[in-house]
Parts: sequence; structure tokens; C-alpha cells
Amino acid sequence: MTNKEDEKKLENKNNLLKYVSNPRTFTLKKWMFEILGGKYTKHDSVLERISFSLTTEQDLKDFGSLVTEIYEVAYRKAVEDYKQQAEKMGFKINVIAGEPS
Repeated sequence: MTNKEDEKKLENKNNLLKYVSNPRTFTLKKWMFEILGGKYTKHDSVLERISFSLTTEQDLKDFGSLVTEIYEVAYRKAVEDYKQQAEKMGFKINVIAGEPS
């Protein structure tokens, strides 16, 4: 076996040990990937560190709730800002909830 193959096996083993020691890491990273898509990668290392602070299932749920609220507030602010800009141009905007697709 080459040195690179040995390094890859060791890296895979270390990743497995990290996952086994804190399975919440996978859940957190999955959530963030779903939200961030292609922008996820640059945040991977900080998410890794955050995940080790989430030691219980309740911590993970609470963190998920926090992220959801941030997402909702930011979305509502963006919609309200857009609405105000449109009204300044003479448009009347009504935002209504649609049916999920």
C-alpha cells in the first residue's frame, strides 16, 4: 500500500470515530447543507466545532429551532424590504401564503 492510501484509510477511520463519538454532527451538517447548498463547504469546519457543543438531543433541537427562527426572520425582513421598495415605486404588494409544492 502506498503512503497516500494509508493516509486515506486513516482519515476515513478518524472521520468514522468522530461520527461515532458525536452523531449529531451528521444531523447538523445535513441541515446546513440543505439550507446553504453550494455555500456549505466554506462553513464545514465551524459546523464541525459547533456540533461538539451540542451534547444532547435537546441541544440539537434547540439549535435547530434557533436556526429556523433566524431563517424566518431574515425571510420576512427581505419580503418586507421588497414590499416597501415596490410601494415607493407605486406598486401595491400583498404577500400571501401559498400551498406547499
